[in-house]
Amino acid sequence: MTPTARDHAADILRKGGIANPFRLPGLIREAIARLRLDLDGFVVLTEAASGPFVVTPILAALAGAGRVVGLTRDSCYASAGRVVEQTRALEVLCDIGDSVEIITKRTRDHFAEADLVTNLGFVRPIDGEVIQVMKQTCVVLLMCEAWESRPGDVDLVECQRKGIRVVATNEGPTGADVFPYVGLLALKLLLDSQIEVYRSKILIVSSDEFGPVIRERLSQSGADVELTSSLQASNSLVGTNALVVADYTRTDMIVGPAGDMTASELAQASPGIALVPLAGWVDVPSLIGSGVTVYPAVATGPRRMARTLAELGPRPVVELHAAGLKAGEIAARGGDSALVQWVVQE
Repeated sequence: MTPTARDHAADILRKGGIANPFRLPGLIREAIARLRLDLDGFVVLTEAASGPFVVTPILAALAGAGRVVGLTRDSCYASAGRVVEQTRALEVLCDIGDSVEIITKRTRDHFAEADLVTNLGFVRPIDGEVIQVMKQTCVVLLMCEAWESRPGDVDLVECQRKGIRVVATNEGPTGADVFPYVGLLALKLLLDSQIEVYRSKILIVSSDEFGPVIRERLSQSGADVELTSSLQASNSLVGTNALVVADYTRTDMIVGPAGDMTASELAQASPGIALVPLAGWVDVPSLIGSGVTVYPAVATGPRRMARTLAELGPRPVVELHAAGLKAGEIAARGGDSALVQWVVQE
């Protein structure tokens, strides 16, 4: 049997890490319908990316955007050529032709023409140079909760000066309701590190909204769980099977030479412990050198996640990015909603 164009497109996406490509169009359309996302007439500047993140410009196109520009470049995840190939493949599966204009060079002109600009990897930083040429009616979408924004991603002072609105997304139960995925991500990473969770003793270090969500999910899965804001404040390390570091907001080191405790202190307090650095700064080399199992063994700094929600599959990315686009649509049309968190208003 001769492969069809759809079969070829699906094969491209499978090679890009999408296990079930034929499911993607339904997930995208479902999110658009649930949120009533309508980008008719808007020029959207976003990123074109690979794997589950291929969905963002397609979301905008299927939501009726007048023009969608996807900015991409070579990265450690995929070459620009692979990104183009995957984007075109998803367009085939969604029956929308070449709807996304993919560019590899960041230009002021594209920012000047945009109505909605997403704060995503290849678009960042949204700095004074591009804000200077943006329309005053343009809306910048953080594509995350306001507390998750990082200094340097968006120049909020310059946006305020120019009168450009900046919105974040309410990801909680009254908004996009995607925080439960954080608990599932922690659960998956623990299972991948061969911590069975059920009947396991697990300590979570978190002072932000990640902590309670993870605690609830692990408790529901049969773990003995404690949540603390600092290892210095916990006496529960003895007999602990796993330590989940999930503090996105802390900028200081959590485990390491300048942390709450050193790697060797952790190893001595709980021999055989596994550490899951979901979010937050830990010294991975010293942990491994002290015999602590670290999974994933990814060295990340403050306000970074070792793994994103895309680790679970494409649905969390679809729902997060659809909600971010919806927050921008509401702001651009002069409305308000529980979904919208205002960061900079006119």
